[in-house]
Amino acid sequence: AVVSTQSTGEPMSSKLRYYLYSGLAGCFGAAAGISAKCISEPTIPTPLCIASLIFCNLLMWLNFTAALQGLRTVEATACTTIVNFLCAGGAGWALFGEVLSWYWCGGIGFIVSGVLLLSLDSATGETHGKTE
Repeated sequence: AVVSTQSTGEPMSSKLRYYLYSGLAGCFGAAAGISAKCISEPTIPTPLCIASLIFCNLLMWLNFTAALQGLRTVEATACTTIVNFLCAGGAGWALFGEVLSWYWCGGIGFIVSGVLLLSLDSATGETHGKTE
């Protein structure tokens, strides 16, 4: 049985690659943030950090625009935002020793919930204003 999506009628499995593009955009966005943070590190050459920042932003943009080819804008933005926050937090903890406290975890939970609620509201809100 093929599950179809309500907005486009495409099978859900065909949209998975666009969600992958959106997730990659979030990862590359987080990597760009890491590159920017590395600019202030004296042990890493600044030109390398700047080149990495530009390259990661380019890859983020390319993946996000690829995701928009098969997803609604709100779906692509929601997925990219969630993955970006999770990757940035995990990278901050793993690379820079930043503390992921219960406040951070709770905050990211609220952010993820809010982004998902906005995404769902936008998906169902398309039919609210229509009269037949």
